[in-house]
Amino acid sequence: MSVLTVGGLLVVGQLYVPLPMVGEMARSWSVTPGRALWTVTVFGLAYAVGFLITGPLSDLFGRRRVLLGGLLVLTAATAVLAVAPSLPFAIGCRIVQGAGAAGFSPAALAYVGERIPARRRPVALTCLVTAMVAATISGQLAGQAASGPGGWRGVIAINAVALTVLAVACRLILRPDPDRREQPRLAGYLGSLGRLVSRPVLVLIYLAAVTVVGGFVAAYATVQLLGPAGLAEPRAMLALRAGALPALVAAPFLAPLLDRIRAARRGALALATAAVVLVVLAVTGGASLAATAGLLLLFAGAVATVSPGLTELVGTLSGPARGAGTALYTFALLVGASLAPPAVHALGGLGFTATLSMIAAAQGVGAVLLLIADRRY
Repeated sequence: MSVLTVGGLLVVGQLYVPLPMVGEMARSWSVTPGRALWTVTVFGLAYAVGFLITGPLSDLFGRRRVLLGGLLVLTAATAVLAVAPSLPFAIGCRIVQGAGAAGFSPAALAYVGERIPARRRPVALTCLVTAMVAATISGQLAGQAASGPGGWRGVIAINAVALTVLAVACRLILRPDPDRREQPRLAGYLGSLGRLVSRPVLVLIYLAAVTVVGGFVAAYATVQLLGPAGLAEPRAMLALRAGALPALVAAPFLAPLLDRIRAARRGALALATAAVVLVVLAVTGGASLAATAGLLLLFAGAVATVSPGLTELVGTLSGPARGAGTALYTFALLVGASLAPPAVHALGGLGFTATLSMIAAAQGVGAVLLLIADRRY
């Protein structure tokens, strides 16, 4: 389980690594930071769309095969990105990276749901899902090291080495897939997605999922781009990002207690709490670094409790199509995360308070959707 948890941090973190390095990357390619930001968006979109393919593929061909194949693609694309001579070339690398990374998350989540004993499964899922959420911070922390030797290219190269080690570890540790006698059929491959999106309870959960990581990324982007000057300073942002990690680390230890609450209801309460925290942050206007850090710590803790239970619930409701169901859920998560930076950029003219309030409203809508879903199963 440890190797998958580390994998969740490292693989999902590749989406967020460039965020603190956008300025340096833009200068190296002689483009504006706004254009360089597309390296984040295209990865996220390729990653999200890839779930719709790799989830059903893992149902057909096996979790381990799909996971390892995705890691190989991601590792190769990351190594090539380190020497990217131009923005278009880098965008191409990032698309391939996102597609490769998509092989990890649905397969890993389905692997845990099938191979980990039921009594240990809630904690195992919490560890993996929390690692994926924590990657929104750890990836940016890794990217912030770009000021060291080698700059942004050195950071990317180090990530390529780390991914190589991860691929080898997964190859050695994960149990082989069971033999599958039936040949995969395209109709079944596509039909599993159609059957899942025709179920109202799953649709409600998928729609709510867009606000989970999307709200998380949008909140930090708003503080960095629109907050008071003192908060946007690199050292302050480093402190704010790192300050949220204790809440994410604590999530697996709280899993046995939180598991007593129905998953959709727990997710609704958590999103509502996150929305309230954002409203308080919006009203106070980021008055001080310490106050903002405390509020973001509470916000991160609330968000971290949403997905573990919903992931297991979606897997259960999906039946034999667990991989496809999990893929749609993670697709929704990443759609939100991918659209968050451009959304904050578009709303920037409204200011810090209004933008945070709109993010809070979106998470409030997510909470309502989950409460409705809780009544339907």
